Amino acid sequence: MPSKEKRTRGTGSIYKRKDGPNYFIAYYGRNGRQVHESSGSPIKAVAERLLRKRLEKVEKGVPVDQARKLRYEDIRDALLTSYRNNVIGIVTRRKGSIHGLAYLDEFFANVKVQSITTPLIDDFVAKLKSGELQRRCRKPTEKRAIKPLQNGSINRILALLRRMMNLAWESSLIHSVPHFPMLAENNVREGFVETDQFKKIIGFLPAHLVPLVVFLYRTGCRIGAALQIEWAMVSGDCTKMFLPGRITKNKKPLPLKLTNDLTAVLRKQFRSGKVFDDTNLRSAWASATKKAGCPGLLIHDLRRSGARNPVDSGTPETVAMKIGGWLTASVFRRYNIVSPRQIDEAMSSLEQNDGALIEEAASAGD
Repeated sequence: MPSKEKRTRGTGSIYKRKDGPNYFIAYYGRNGRQVHESSGSPIKAVAERLLRKRLEKVEKGVPVDQARKLRYEDIRDALLTSYRNNVIGIVTRRKGSIHGLAYLDEFFANVKVQSITTPLIDDFVAKLKSGELQRRCRKPTEKRAIKPLQNGSINRILALLRRMMNLAWESSLIHSVPHFPMLAENNVREGFVETDQFKKIIGFLPAHLVPLVVFLYRTGCRIGAALQIEWAMVSGDCTKMFLPGRITKNKKPLPLKLTNDLTAVLRKQFRSGKVFDDTNLRSAWASATKKAGCPGLLIHDLRRSGARNPVDSGTPETVAMKIGGWLTASVFRRYNIVSPRQIDEAMSSLEQNDGALIEEAASAGD
């Protein structure tokens, strides 16, 4: 029988077995059952520290034996369930195929959650930056060259894992969430589509994509939300839409008056099921922008344009935010990018208002 040291009731015990040098700890878990665990060390102070940690978890309501058994797959499933319950489009549209999830699945497969620490997360990031995980996850038939992920993409993947850990913590399955070393992002996209560019682009797009692209440009709506719009949400004369809260990002219903160009193209559509068709959208967009002489533009640049254009035309910021579904002014302003043309116009307006400040400038303007 192991020899246990007597301690105050409720503070657990520390002991050694005859068959080894390491100390063991014993304590009662949240379920009332006694737990025996090796400290993995012959040093008593190490066992003392481990016992204190275990007792703290029991005191704070985290079942220790349950936390020890919890694995990555458990918190992954909890994340997807949360997304489905809250009708998060990223899951409902892609059937659980979320960008970056495959890398997490590959690296953290069968890993105990209590082993997911900051050093392990750092190792995960290093393998993403080197391209190792991309090689391990690629399909045998895939021929595209493997490229290391940019910091922004890595941060979005880390955010998925952090959300999993936070859900586990909120459910009292783990005691704490490790620090996540998010990377500096210096590749923030600032593209937007000028009106003259947009008119050229839609001239090269297939007819079935024009309604969707015009809607994105006019409203700044997220593409995922736009693809959920059904004809039942459109008035009979195609002059108005009523978007329910389950579609809008801020979860608030949005009555929306449509512009004349949107009304014109929608009246030509067959009114059944979903309003917009995105078949081959990305390849068609890439081809159209190239032919229009602006190949660097992305589809998401339409959302940035949808933020800037209303404000540029005099629409109050709060109204533009509601139309495009932005939740906070700080996020909206990241989309509402000032163009070089606006800066030129501002400087010209300033000079016209103040007049010449020095005589040389006045004479040069004559």
